[in-house]
Order: sequence, then structure tokens, then C-alpha cells
Amino acid sequence: MLKPNDTVYINVAGFQLLEHLHNDAVDLFVTTCGVQNCARGHSYGPGMRSEYILHFICEGTGLYKVNGETYKLKKGDFFLICPDTEVFYEADKQYPWDYMWVGFSGIKAANYLKYAGLDEKHVTGQYTNTYYMLSCIQQMMMARSGNPGNELKRTAALLQILAALIEEYSLYNSEEENSYNSWQKYLDYALSYMDEHLCEQIHINDIASEIGIDRSYLTNIFKRTLGLSPQEYLMQYRMNKACILLQQSDLKISVIAKEVGYNDALSFSKTFRKYKGISPSSYRLERT
Repeated sequence: MLKPNDTVYINVAGFQLLEHLHNDAVDLFVTTCGVQNCARGHSYGPGMRSEYILHFICEGTGLYKVNGETYKLKKGDFFLICPDTEVFYEADKQYPWDYMWVGFSGIKAANYLKYAGLDEKHVTGQYTNTYYMLSCIQQMMMARSGNPGNELKRTAALLQILAALIEEYSLYNSEEENSYNSWQKYLDYALSYMDEHLCEQIHINDIASEIGIDRSYLTNIFKRTLGLSPQEYLMQYRMNKACILLQQSDLKISVIAKEVGYNDALSFSKTFRKYKGISPSSYRLERT
């Protein structure tokens, strides 16, 4: 009998699905992927997903509804589902779409999407190489057995997809690309510093001094590229990592608090409740 968290793989005519994947990573990991030739009027929702999901339309047309907007999409378009956001999508009743998808999560997922011009307010785009995207998703399908090597193969294929989207976005946004190039080394260093020192008390002034730039300049880089101040990003990063540790480990709350930079478990719990609207222990019970 299939257990709730066992990997699911289905391969029938016009439909392939891989989901419930075991992952040890916290930065970025694949949760599901698949390919489907949709029937006329086939739909999903209204409903929500717990991870990011990118759908790439291979043929046909359909509708995607989110945040009060309706997008009419066709071959060569893609759409993004963001976590905990209500969506509805439907294949056209005359020319139904075929699509492939990949779902993923992790504390760096939002940043990679941001580089491709994607966030909660920007959820559609175009891509040019259907075969390349399909080959990446097929690589994930082939690496479905549960071992560390296959987990890395799935993540590598996901990174190839995200890199392709970032490159295509950059081609059509040369001004943003120039800004990206000039600021990226500072942003990368700041993000790396936060990651390496996450279990410590981090001060934004210390990061700016370490890089050798003014704090206000660092803040401007974060806001222009990520839409958040360094302090806001750091808080989001801490809480997102805490969420992943609560779901994927048996560590005590006090240990998780220290892992994300809180020496006091009570202070961590108060901050977590403010951020997620629920206590860490209740969050763990709901998600496991």
C-alpha cells in the first residue's frame, strides 16, 4: 500500500506525473513535475498549492486566473503559480492546451524567479525552446528513485530551466541586465554572508562594511533587485528556513531557533507567530 509521503510516478497515454519526492536540501529542490495533454475544458481550481509551479504550454490555448486577472495563454507562453495563492486554470474548449510543469520550493526559490522577472505580481512570460524544457523535465522523471545522486540530478535540471528563463528575460530587458551585472557581485556577497552567518546575530552595517559599500547603497541594491530591504530579506530568509526545518526534520524548536539566529526560543516563537500567524509547533503538526 502506498504511504502518504511515498514518491508517486504515473506514466500513461498523454500524462506523466512525478510527485511526493523526498528531498534533503533546503535551498532549492523539486517537488513535482509532469507532462499532460489536456482534454477540452480540463481545469484546476479555484485552489492553492504549497510550492511554486511553472507550467510551460507546448500546444493549444487556455486561461489562467489569479489575483483578479485573467490571462489568455498559448503555445510558447508559461505561467507561474505562487505558494498559498488561489488560482484557476482551464484548457480551451476548442483548442485545449498541452503543457509540462515543474514544482519546486526552497529558501532561494523566490530569488531565482526574481532574476527571471517573476513574482506574485508578474506570473506569465514566454519561452522559446520547448524541446529543451521538455528534456529537462524528462531528466527529472528519469531521476525519480530516492537517493542523493538523483536529488542532485533533479535540482540540476531545475536550475537549467531557471537559467534559461533568466537568460531569455535578460535578452528583452537589457537595462535591467546592466543593473544586474553592476550590482550582482554585491548582492551575491551579501546573500552568501547571510547564509554563512545565519545562526549568528547579523547586522546590516556589518555586511555593508564587509563588502566595502555604504549601507544605504546596499539597501538600494536589495530593493531594486529583490523588492525588499536587507533586513526584510534576512527576516524572510530566517523564517523560510525555519519552516523547512520544521517540515523536514525532527529537531527541537529550541535547536531550530538557534539554527536561524535566535538564542532565545521564546523570542523565535513570537517572531514566527507574527510572520506565519501560527506557532512553530502548530505549523509542524499541520505540515507533517
